Amino acid sequence: MVKTLHLVFGGPTSAEHEAAVNEWYEKHLQQACSLPGVTAAHFYRPSSTQFPRTTVELPATLAIYEYDTDDLDGAVAALQAAYREGSKRGEYEAGRSLPGPPAGSFALDEHYQPSFYELVIQWPRDSEWKLTADIAFLVFGGPTSPEVAEEVLEWYDPHLEQICSLPGIVTGQRLRPTSAQLPETTVKLPDVLAFYEMDTDDLAGAVRAAWAAHIEGMKRGVYEPGLSIPGPRPGIWDLDTHYQSAYYDLVSRYPKA
Repeated sequence: MVKTLHLVFGGPTSAEHEAAVNEWYEKHLQQACSLPGVTAAHFYRPSSTQFPRTTVELPATLAIYEYDTDDLDGAVAALQAAYREGSKRGEYEAGRSLPGPPAGSFALDEHYQPSFYELVIQWPRDSEWKLTADIAFLVFGGPTSPEVAEEVLEWYDPHLEQICSLPGIVTGQRLRPTSAQLPETTVKLPDVLAFYEMDTDDLAGAVRAAWAAHIEGMKRGVYEPGLSIPGPRPGIWDLDTHYQSAYYDLVSRYPKA
């Protein structure tokens, strides 16, 4: 089975619709898990603490659906069919019909298109990865040219372990876009998604420590657990300008813990 994440960024169309969207998501998470390949569904909102470099208004909601399947094409087709049926009928039928939120209450984010990403490598190694922590940190980017792609990937593998030495971070994963995507995904997706799970009661302190280790790593160019995280060789890696690095807090998930 291939571990895949489906990410959907969006938000209520106004503050008045926030409660309706939250209520819909509570039911929707369980309903989505009736679809082929979906093993869990999670609903997040942006954390109040972010990196200094995160300078844009983030999407108000992030839904992440976990897939374990060897037939992602079939799973994506089933998702499309269930959304179409739900739009027509407005009612739920397990695995066949997924109704959307109340009309006019929710909109997909125009800069963060729905996407599927598959797991390439993780830390800790050889462990079964399921989203269990209450905070997620997402970093989108990619090599600056095809010629340096292999070098970026070689750097990223030990980098995941290094990042996991920082306070609060419990897992690190590198994912890449899948060949199967929804038709509404019309842009080229970032080549790399780094996905970190966090377990901490002091997110502000953890973010400060991560930023300090980033700055120290840029200065020294060497790794020191929890204190200095070196970046890639200058010029080979770019953060994505639209999909900005961000922390997200869990609101709800299914199955319930």
